[in-house]
Amino acid sequence: MTGPAPRDNRPGLEGRGAGLDSPRVLRVLAVVFTVAAAGALALVVLDLVIARPAAGDVFITVLNALAALLLWRRVLEQTRA
Repeated sequence: MTGPAPRDNRPGLEGRGAGLDSPRVLRVLAVVFTVAAAGALALVVLDLVIARPAAGDVFITVLNALAALLLWRRVLEQTRA
């Protein structure tokens, strides 16, 4: 018995899901990272209010925001194509 036919003419990807090529997966990840960036930003504000060092929270906020930005750009590129 043979395996399923490869999709998109890419050998070696038989039987696998769409993964990050799926617009739904990209949109969910973009929302998750956007919410994480907003939560980290709230922690930065809280750190500043209680006079605690906020360097680590700022770093995490920037990383989450960057990931969200890149994911939203990829979602928009896929919807335009």
